[in-house]
Amino acid sequence: MDRRHFLATAVAAAALGAAPAFANGWPSRPLRLVVAYPAGGGTDVVARLFADFLGKTLGQSVVVENKPGGATIPATLDVIRAKPDGHTLLMTLGSSATSGAHINKVPYDPLTDLTALAEAARAPVLLVATRNAPFSTLAEMIAYSKSAKSPLHSASYGPGTSSHFGPLLLNKLSGSRLEPVLYKGSAPATQDLVGGVVPVMIDGLTTAVPLYQSGKTKALAITTPERSDMAPGVASFRELGFPGMEQLSGYFALFGPKAMPADVVGAVSAAIQKVLADPAYHKRLFAVGVLPPQAITPPAFAAQVKADYLRWGEFIKEIGFTIDA
Repeated sequence: MDRRHFLATAVAAAALGAAPAFANGWPSRPLRLVVAYPAGGGTDVVARLFADFLGKTLGQSVVVENKPGGATIPATLDVIRAKPDGHTLLMTLGSSATSGAHINKVPYDPLTDLTALAEAARAPVLLVATRNAPFSTLAEMIAYSKSAKSPLHSASYGPGTSSHFGPLLLNKLSGSRLEPVLYKGSAPATQDLVGGVVPVMIDGLTTAVPLYQSGKTKALAITTPERSDMAPGVASFRELGFPGMEQLSGYFALFGPKAMPADVVGAVSAAIQKVLADPAYHKRLFAVGVLPPQAITPPAFAAQVKADYLRWGEFIKEIGFTIDA
């Protein structure tokens, strides 16, 4: 359950060192938190929440700077080119450094040109079905898709997103026959789902949970390892036999410039972990539809990013996807 996850996070953060001394007077001035997405969006909301808590932890201002567009390249380059002294950080979706780096031609190596620091939050997704769908469970949906004359359409709010790759991944893992239908954004995709134009969709909790709770859709499975307090009664993919679907859970990633000195990385990581262990931070994340991440050291997070990068690279190559597809 989520509360056990929260407790584990706090305990792990304590083990990492919840109140160490910061390196050589860091921070000596306000921090810049560069956000690779527009103001008002989900990443921006998490970034401003994180910046507020980090600023209070440090006793120093953390200024959020939005640099949207360009497939997150401008924001990423800004941080890559910054002085590696711990005063400039990047908040982006983990997918921009993993699947996105395979889809878009980026002028950098996300594994070597950035310093991986931590997750700021986790963003699981739900598989939902329209209210009048002729199935009510994941097993029933898989069986229905296999027996139907044509593939079962799944609404997607954009190419390369979890709503696009998710159905294809489920096909690989279960033998289902889902076919993503690409929309220009979340709103029209959700509208057609609710209206019964398309029968299923994989979507984030912020949008999917209210529709499910209001009875406008059916929730079939969630990508959290266990059932979540945010969607009580919804089985996890792991519980239903498909733990591989958990890789669809997004995370809000924190990076620094390349070649940050070890003492600076240690200080920044310690400050981040103090934020991540704060129950008040967990509560605020929960309120905006995301979950606290695991407490993790920078080397372990770097290994996670690399594993995701390689896994998604293989999958994207396997399905033959390009951004122009």
